[in-house]
Amino acid sequence: MRAKTFQFLRALPIALFHDMHQGNITLRAMGLVYTTLLSLVPLLALSFSMLKGFGVHNQMEPLLLKLLEPMGAKALELTQQILGFVDNMQVGVLGFAGLAILLYTVISLMGKVEEAFNFVWRVKRPRSFLAQFRDYLSVVLVGPLLLFSALGLWGAFSQWEVVHTVVTLKPLSLVLQTSPTVLIVLAFTLLYLFMPNTHVKPWAALGGATFAGVAWQIAGWLFASFVVSSGQQTAIYSIFASLFLFMLWLYVGWLIVLTGARLAYYFQYPDAVHLPQQPTETSMQTRELLTIAILREIGTRFLNKDTPATLDDLRQLIPVSRFLLENTLDELNIYGIISRDDDEPTHYLLRISPDKLSVAEIRQRLWQGTPKQQQQATQIRQQAGISSEWLNTLVNTPDATMQQLIQAAPAETARDDQGIIR
Repeated sequence: MRAKTFQFLRALPIALFHDMHQGNITLRAMGLVYTTLLSLVPLLALSFSMLKGFGVHNQMEPLLLKLLEPMGAKALELTQQILGFVDNMQVGVLGFAGLAILLYTVISLMGKVEEAFNFVWRVKRPRSFLAQFRDYLSVVLVGPLLLFSALGLWGAFSQWEVVHTVVTLKPLSLVLQTSPTVLIVLAFTLLYLFMPNTHVKPWAALGGATFAGVAWQIAGWLFASFVVSSGQQTAIYSIFASLFLFMLWLYVGWLIVLTGARLAYYFQYPDAVHLPQQPTETSMQTRELLTIAILREIGTRFLNKDTPATLDDLRQLIPVSRFLLENTLDELNIYGIISRDDDEPTHYLLRISPDKLSVAEIRQRLWQGTPKQQQQATQIRQQAGISSEWLNTLVNTPDATMQQLIQAAPAETARDDQGIIR
């Protein structure tokens, strides 16, 4: 156990460095910056209209100020500008078309965030549109109300005289000083539990959120120091300085959030930290071996009338990386060999009875691929001037040499000077 923990801790920084060096997480963070800029005002307007009905909409400004605190003196100016845009957007008088566009913008933002989280968690199936509409609107409309209710209770609790007496004690005073970080960690934990379209274990989400919360606080202090030290440069850019700093802080924030999500993924699936040391592309032999091993286990459960296998069941029987198993299962599902249900966790079943599914058919489907891949192969065959007869010769005579195949090539595949097949 200790040896495995040591191996995990040793491989974890390498895996995170590989993720950053590969650039996909940083690109996702950059994309979310622009999506946030386009969707921030509609998102706040929708939440603002909900909070206004309960008379707590004025509490939005302190929350934004806290969020933009690392921007220093620019935070107040930017907060007032954002809230000015929100005030000018009257949700009640938008009409059906305007409200529909507003909802679409908000759902689009949340969808991009989920897409980034699904990429980090290597989840290939997004939520359905109805699930997105239901879940995202619940978060946007009910989430702020619960947040401000919790803050209101905390404020009322802090006014009690007994609380003022207790917090003068040194240990409790230290706890109170760390409460902002604890709240950030709690918020990130809920985000990591909700956003990926997969089951996230609470302890894994908490582990990633702890890193992200501490990193957020440290990054905030460093960014505030950067803003103070770059006063002359921001004066040169004048009106664009606030926007530049805001975009930079958004990028840092999203990068921290996505890195914490990847860390939560590694906590939940420790063997994934070794993926950077493995080949990203598999050979045909590896694909066939994994396919046969997976179908053997799924078929055995079918014949024994056992519960269909989940991914974790297959990983216990086939001790390879989760990444390879997921990719192979996705391919078999696309090729029509197996099917998957919508339960959590997902169960995998054969689409064809084991007594009717031949090895030749499995290889044929793996070789041909999806209908789109078959269409692509047909186009390549036509563009390369390979006739059906010559292709059949290639398939049916595996012992033939390349010279024999070249001599057997039909004359109609010759090309003219422009490289066009005649």
